[in-house]
Amino acid sequence: MDQVEEIKSKVDMVELVQEYVPLKRAGRNFKGLCPFHGEKTPSFMVNPELQIFKCFGCNLGGDAYTFLQKIEGMEFGEALQHLADRVGVKLVSYRPTQGEQMKEKLVGINALTGQVYHWLLTEQKTGKEALEYLKQRGLSDEVIKKFNIGFAPDNWDFLFKFLVGKKKYTLDDLTRAGLAVKNYDRFRNRIMFPLTNGRGQIVGYAGRVLPAASAEATASQGGKYVNTPETEIYHKSELLYGLDITRAEIKNAGWAVVVEGEIDAIASWQAGVRNVVAIKGSALTEKQVELLRRICDTIVLALDTDIAGDAAARRGISIADSVGLMVKVINSKSEILNPKHFKDPGDWAVEDPDGWKKAVREAIPVYDFYLQSAVERYGLEVAGKKKIGQELLPVWANISDEIVKAHYIKLLAKTLGVEEEDVRAQMGKVLRAKGQGLSEPWKNM
Repeated sequence: MDQVEEIKSKVDMVELVQEYVPLKRAGRNFKGLCPFHGEKTPSFMVNPELQIFKCFGCNLGGDAYTFLQKIEGMEFGEALQHLADRVGVKLVSYRPTQGEQMKEKLVGINALTGQVYHWLLTEQKTGKEALEYLKQRGLSDEVIKKFNIGFAPDNWDFLFKFLVGKKKYTLDDLTRAGLAVKNYDRFRNRIMFPLTNGRGQIVGYAGRVLPAASAEATASQGGKYVNTPETEIYHKSELLYGLDITRAEIKNAGWAVVVEGEIDAIASWQAGVRNVVAIKGSALTEKQVELLRRICDTIVLALDTDIAGDAAARRGISIADSVGLMVKVINSKSEILNPKHFKDPGDWAVEDPDGWKKAVREAIPVYDFYLQSAVERYGLEVAGKKKIGQELLPVWANISDEIVKAHYIKLLAKTLGVEEEDVRAQMGKVLRAKGQGLSEPWKNM
C-alpha cells in the first residue's frame, strides 16, 4: 500500500466532512445538504465503509482528497499533506508540483512577515503609536495576540531588506506574495491585519493607515486601507476575516454575525459575541455565502452602510436568501437598542458590550427591516405608498421561499392598506417594466 492509499484508509471520512457539513445517519450512510450547490432537500451522502462522498443533486463525488480539493480549493499535494498531518503519517515519497511548491513558499513568506509585523507592534518602539491607537480603540493585549495584529514601519524597503537581504527570498517571491511593488514595500506605516484561509494560513494582509497620518500621506499611500492584491493564494471574494478562529463558535451557535472590517470583528469577539466574521465592503459574495451556509443557517448583518439603500448589500442578501440562509439585520437606528448612536459595531462592542449583545440577539429579519426603512423614508401618504411599492416589490418577488414571500406580500398589503391581490398584480407590472426574471435575482437588483 503506497502512502496515498495508507493516508486515505486512516481518514475518518464522516468526521472530516462533518467539519464542513452537518450530517445525519441514514441507514449505513450519512446524509446532509450538499456544500457544493444550493439545495434545501439533502442529497449529499457519505459512505463510511467505502470512505467516499456523493451528491445525487450535482453528481459530484470522490474520496477525502477530492473533498478537500473542492471545498478548500487545495491542490492534490496540499490535500495529501493536510490529511497526512491529520492522521499522523510522515510523507516520504510524494514530490509536490512546481505550483504547489510556489504556493507553499508564498504561505511561508506571509507567515514570516506576520511574525515580524507582530513583533514590531508589540515589542519595538516603532510600533508604539500603532499599539496605543489599538488600545485607545479598546482592544486588549489578548486579542491583539489572538488575531496576530502587526505593524508595517514607515520605511520604503524594511520588509524587502529583511526577506531578500537576510532570508534570501527574491523580489519575484515578494511580488507574487503581494508584499512588494517593484522594489519597495507595499505596506508602510500601517496597522497590519493578517488575512487567513480556512486552515489558518496567512495568505494576505489588510493594512490600515494610522489616524495621525495626513490626508496627503494617506492618499499617496493608497488610502485608508490597502489590501493584498489577488495572488496565487489570496482571493478576496473567497475569504471571511476571522473564520479560522470563529468557525467553531459559528457552528455551535448555528448563526453568524457579519460585520464590515477587521476591527469590528475583533471588538465583537472581545465583547463576547464570538460567532463573528468580517467582509470587505458591504456586499457578501457567492463564495462567502457558501462558506457560511456550510456551518450555519442564519446570518446577522451589522454593516457600516445603510443596507436598505445599498445595492451591493442587497445583492449579497439576495444571494444568501437564494441558498436558504435566513438573513437578519441589527437595527442600529433604534433608540431603544442604540441610545448612544454608535455608528460602527467596533465602538459599540467596546463601549457597551452588553448593549451590543442585546442588539445582536434582537436583530430583525431583513425583509422586516426593508419595510420599516421604506416607511420611515417615504411615509404612508399616497405618493409614499407608491414609492414603497416600487422599491420593495422587486425585492419581494425574488424571495426564494414561497411561504416567506406570501407572508411579506400580506404584510406589505396590510401596511399600505390595500388588498393582497393588488400587491401581486402590481408586482407583476413592476417586474415586466424592468424586464426582470425570477432566476439569479441578485443580477438585476
